[in-house]
Amino acid sequence: MISCTFVVVRPLKILFLLSLFLFTGIVWAVSPKPKSRIIVQFHESVKEQQVYKLFEGVVEKVTALDVENKLFVIEWSSVYLSKERLIERLNSLSKVQNFQNDGIIKLRETTPSDSLFNRQWHLGLIKATKAWDLSRQAANRQGDTIVIAVIDDGLHLNHPDFKNNIWKNHSEIPGNMIDDDSNGYVDDVYGWNFMGQNNDISDSLNFDATHGTPVAGIIGARGNDTTGIAGIMWHIKLMIVTIADTSLSMPIYQSDAIRAYSYVLHQRKLYQSTKGKKGAFVVASNASWGIDDKMPHEAPLWCMMYDSLGKYGVMNVGAVSNNQVLVDTKGDLPTLCPSKHLITVGSSTINDQYFSSGYSQQHVDLSAPGVNVFSVKAYNKENQISTDLYRGGYTGTSFAAPMVTAAVGLLHSYACEKFIDLTKSNPEAANLLIRRFILEGVDTIDALQGYTVTGGRLNIAKSMKIMDAYCYGTLNVNSLFLEQLSLYPNPGNGLISFSIMLPLEELTINVVNMQGQSQSFAIVENQIQLQTNAEGCYFIRLIYHNKSYGFKYLLINN
Repeated sequence: MISCTFVVVRPLKILFLLSLFLFTGIVWAVSPKPKSRIIVQFHESVKEQQVYKLFEGVVEKVTALDVENKLFVIEWSSVYLSKERLIERLNSLSKVQNFQNDGIIKLRETTPSDSLFNRQWHLGLIKATKAWDLSRQAANRQGDTIVIAVIDDGLHLNHPDFKNNIWKNHSEIPGNMIDDDSNGYVDDVYGWNFMGQNNDISDSLNFDATHGTPVAGIIGARGNDTTGIAGIMWHIKLMIVTIADTSLSMPIYQSDAIRAYSYVLHQRKLYQSTKGKKGAFVVASNASWGIDDKMPHEAPLWCMMYDSLGKYGVMNVGAVSNNQVLVDTKGDLPTLCPSKHLITVGSSTINDQYFSSGYSQQHVDLSAPGVNVFSVKAYNKENQISTDLYRGGYTGTSFAAPMVTAAVGLLHSYACEKFIDLTKSNPEAANLLIRRFILEGVDTIDALQGYTVTGGRLNIAKSMKIMDAYCYGTLNVNSLFLEQLSLYPNPGNGLISFSIMLPLEELTINVVNMQGQSQSFAIVENQIQLQTNAEGCYFIRLIYHNKSYGFKYLLINN
């Protein structure tokens, strides 16, 4: 069993009045303490009642995070049980595979300026306008309707600039109070609100959605309809998954993010298993939020979601911190999560200058415009009365990331039959190709060198040309072997195998830690062995026949 004691915050040194199982204590009068939360992963599906029974008498609330009932968030009061005692119990249970602390995440937004910029200047810079000459379709050539999941604080169904662009779950019968598609959510016709625990995606009471609405607008406000602005994808279907409530400023937990990703994953898996009769052809998810100053070993269950989604062809895009820090050493989530199915995005300006955001030549992939972006405003009561639904001045990585997310959707709408066939026979390999098209398609900018892996800014039209090279056979697919190569298990205990067998004697392998320091390792029986190294995130670079590729690897010691 994997031990995750490193995720534990400093235990509260209090007297407890109930010990777990064999432990007993004396009852003392103490002041109320806030609820503690931990996310637990089981090897097999379990029922909520079974989880309650494992911790009978001390756990106050158990909530499943996925439809398979393997992930749960557990709440308890530290008055009755210290975290260190709970950790002891979790480590002793053979049913438990992994666990992590459930921390609060934040929307990745800086305070926008008041000035209105020249509307959607970013569209020309990232060559979205040229991309529209090639594709503006809502589906690919085989008729799969393209869906992008926006995991944020909601979107009002009646916003006039999203008419017909909000995904609808056709497997649900509205209003019958029955879970028609058996996905665990009743009447999730337009997605789900995990903050309100209902099917109202409009950010609860006041329909604010002041963050999610402009994010969604950048991706998919209805285009060419004489109304408002044009999203990068004119006819996309936006799956709205609400995890925040901006009107009440309620905390967003990591467990909320995991639950939201699980919802998206289930819809894509269902689409593939039913050959499109149920679920949704979700090609990307957008996360314009995260946690500053955190390392991936503190959130292994969150990080593992990206590989799980990537296995089924969902590319995930994350906004890096808006703090101007080297994330390698300072920390940032999900930026540092070790998955090739996560693209991380920093901010740049109208003049292609770096703008205040987290940077790294190993973990931040590319830049996109994130200063004074023009988009839609929330369809709340105030804006409805004033009929003021658009503004400029949106600034932060929150508004850079959705441009990359939309690029993923445009590439799928443009894809040739060869690529579409790959998305169905090997969706993971297709996802890695999408990553390559986007990262190799950037415009390399001198002013952005040193801040990202590519040193470049998003160029959607150029990414489409690289996809053309693949489709027409002029791109050497054999050169993709490292992109299609994955390390497993990741996260893992330091015993690293490869998804594709390669002669290790022909490989040059370098391993560095988050501080860039070289690490020792062994190679035994076609495995890289790092198990004697300290827990944390490592960067592994493989060089094969003069070609180089890097991997992020999360080490969790037994």
